[in-house]
Amino acid sequence: MDLVMLMMGLMGGLGIFVYGIELTSDGLQKASAHRMKYILASLTSNRLLAVFVGIVLTVLLQSSSAATVLLVGLVNAGMMSLGQALGVILGSAIGTTLTVQLIAFKVTDYALFIIAFGIPIYLFAKRPQLKHIGQAVLGFGFVFYGMSLMSSSMSPLRSFPGFVDLLVSVTSNPLLAIIVAALFTAVVQSSAASIALAMSLTSQGVIDFNAAIPMVLGANIGTTATALLSSMASSRAAKRVALAHLIFKSIGVLIFLPFVGLFTELVAMTSDNVQRQIANSHSIFNIVNLLIFLPFTTQFGSLVKRILPDTEKMERRAHYLDDEVLDVPELAINQAKNEVLRMAKIIRDGMLPELLDLVKTGEESVKNKIRESELTIDFLYKSVTRYLARISQRNLSEGQSEQQVRLLYVCNDMEHAGDVMMSMIQIAEKMDQQGMQLSTEGWQELSMMHQSIKRNFENAVEAFEKEDEDLARQVIRLNPEVAKMEKSLRYSHFNRLQQNEKTLETSSVHMDLINNLLRINGHALSIAQATIGII
Repeated sequence: MDLVMLMMGLMGGLGIFVYGIELTSDGLQKASAHRMKYILASLTSNRLLAVFVGIVLTVLLQSSSAATVLLVGLVNAGMMSLGQALGVILGSAIGTTLTVQLIAFKVTDYALFIIAFGIPIYLFAKRPQLKHIGQAVLGFGFVFYGMSLMSSSMSPLRSFPGFVDLLVSVTSNPLLAIIVAALFTAVVQSSAASIALAMSLTSQGVIDFNAAIPMVLGANIGTTATALLSSMASSRAAKRVALAHLIFKSIGVLIFLPFVGLFTELVAMTSDNVQRQIANSHSIFNIVNLLIFLPFTTQFGSLVKRILPDTEKMERRAHYLDDEVLDVPELAINQAKNEVLRMAKIIRDGMLPELLDLVKTGEESVKNKIRESELTIDFLYKSVTRYLARISQRNLSEGQSEQQVRLLYVCNDMEHAGDVMMSMIQIAEKMDQQGMQLSTEGWQELSMMHQSIKRNFENAVEAFEKEDEDLARQVIRLNPEVAKMEKSLRYSHFNRLQQNEKTLETSSVHMDLINNLLRINGHALSIAQATIGII
């Protein structure tokens, strides 16, 4: 019965610890998410800067999952290469050691004081930012209180030989200890929790320091499980980021495994305190891992792309709309924007360039490609609007509400632009069925208008993606020129109609083509206006 009560104390302490981690992570995400975009925007191809950003990102968010969500979005949006993202991942691994280092500072003695300090801020603060900070402080208090409960529950366990023998049999085999720790970490979804448990067991003399090191190594592998599981239903880029994380940790552990004895002796020299030694082993492992892999992030990016190559078939599913970040509106809005950008790039890169060839040749393969793309656009439109509606149910700031409405406008423009592409297929089929052919002059004029509108759409998408108001205004300024071009083309066509009656046969489709191109330009104009806040 006593053993049952002790185990309940241990598991209860672990539960409070994990809850504290979640509470802290959520509070810090909400308090600092609006800065994440600017921190990541500072990222360049410099590997050391990528590592620094990874450390800062994870210290602020206290969550590698939230960091991964942002990284995946940037990789898919083309704003960051997979190689750069890998540098951030290596840096974030060091950032995650902060909690373990704090635990080693005996902050557990002040756990209840930290909770008492955080509660009034969390409950009574009027400003959302201050309330989120209060939540993070309260979470830290729970982390240290949970650690204190685990430690107090461990001490009597030394008097239970069966329990001690079981632990010794597991931890005496380093490989087995690594596997068990990895599985435990995957279940509780927190490497800090696993390492904190190892620290409690060691400090109370239940296991020795030599047995704790393999548990630390196993926890580093187990922490990749969350990203792997969440990436299963995500895009190729998400799977690549998660797989790269697993490869980094697993190879690092395999490199360390033959030298566990030497590594243990080295870590023992860093402090006289066993908890500090375990915390240092966690930090040293990740720092060495960083030094080993950082020079080869580009090569690892290529390797991961070979393991998970792009699929030719277009995926009709949302890549970025992650329900886990809905409670952090800044991140959720950023993810919705990534999905809208994906819609824009499907139109810009896969549909718009094909329009005139579609009408001119009537090739079935081009029609099928545009139909498939339009179905994806329709699906994403419904997914994004539903997601944005769910974001609106949160407590949004005025700026966030404006961003949400702007995204709805742009998303709607993308959906209507896709509809225009489908009407072009109908025109192509009509011309094919009736054997119509436009004049050489007509094709040349339409080609000129197509190129101009294609450029405007590309600039509007770029302005929206980069929040470039100058480029958006440039698109708006060019609108009168497009209108002037449209009138000029109509006038030229009607002149040819007077000179050649055969032109009458194709006059209606010619006008339809001009109207559709003008409609696409109208959507480019609307996107540019939304970018500068005209909605």
